[in-house]
Amino acid sequence: MNKINSYIFKITNRYVVINLLIVLSLVSFINLIEIARNLTDENQKVLNYFLLSLYKVPTIINEILPFVIIISISFLFRYLINNNELTSMRNIGYSIFDIFLPVGIYIFLFGLFNLFLLNPFSANLEKKYEEILNKKNSDVYSIKISSDIMRIKNINDDSGLNFIEIKKIDVNNMTANDIIILKLDGLNDQLITAKNGKIKNKKFYLNKVRLFDIDQNNYIEKKNLILDLNFSKENIINSIINFKNVPFYDYLNHTKTLKKFNIYSEEISLYYLSQILNPLFFVMLGFIVLGFSAKFKRNENFFKILFIAILIGFMIFFLREIIFKITLSYNINFFFSYVIIFMLPFLLGLYKVLQIEND
Repeated sequence: MNKINSYIFKITNRYVVINLLIVLSLVSFINLIEIARNLTDENQKVLNYFLLSLYKVPTIINEILPFVIIISISFLFRYLINNNELTSMRNIGYSIFDIFLPVGIYIFLFGLFNLFLLNPFSANLEKKYEEILNKKNSDVYSIKISSDIMRIKNINDDSGLNFIEIKKIDVNNMTANDIIILKLDGLNDQLITAKNGKIKNKKFYLNKVRLFDIDQNNYIEKKNLILDLNFSKENIINSIINFKNVPFYDYLNHTKTLKKFNIYSEEISLYYLSQILNPLFFVMLGFIVLGFSAKFKRNENFFKILFIAILIGFMIFFLREIIFKITLSYNINFFFSYVIIFMLPFLLGLYKVLQIEND
């Protein structure tokens, strides 16, 4: 990398870092207020709220990064234009494409950093964040999912403490097979097995039941048994489907788990694909902002540039969401949809850049 490219790379880094810190601080402050609303415990200290908000920082970075890139590229070219550096570079033979090359490399590398390092870190912290926020629910139930088994802890005034293990479950229909329950109520502890069952209205309707009395060391068989629960279908689905809790390297395994529990949807794969392709998408955002930012003249109203850049960013995001909806509605191939998502902004950016090159 020559001196000019290295210089542009460093300035890009400076503006991305500064704008990231500013936007992150604003969004984190809003998140801190939201945490204080959700945690109404009077014994909680302000420091606890602040520490909890730190768990969300990597997730927030992932969400705000596209807008940080848009703002940073606008600041970058405003700086180059106001200092006559853009004109000087073009006078010595640098094209707009040459000037954008180190910018694009930086954005792509930052996108890879976000995918390979921040994404797994964010997934783990997001899981801890939700566990803390939902601590009051964990006192009455908890749901854990592996690739093969669903394990549930349920505490109920009537049925006591129940440890439930389900080998096969259709979450859409809430039907289960191969069920084992350890029931501990302090009076008549039992090991319960059931061939199948159905969860409905916070009750577990078990069929072909065998009850082993742990104290008496005998068993009885029942045709049916009803067990009271403290969770619903929605609680189970939320425990399984949480995109932010899944690191990118576990996307394939998580998809298999969702298919096993019959709650897989194409929307999930589309989300995972969008996360993996984000580094390229960020470069595309930078390129289209370049097409609009680099055409402004020295001392021209910068807020006009910034407004246009942000507006373009929102339009691209809305376009992406619309294409996603069309893809899901008409079963269009995901990769074809992403070609459209990339090509439309690229062609618009290319048109604007070529206009600048021909001036």
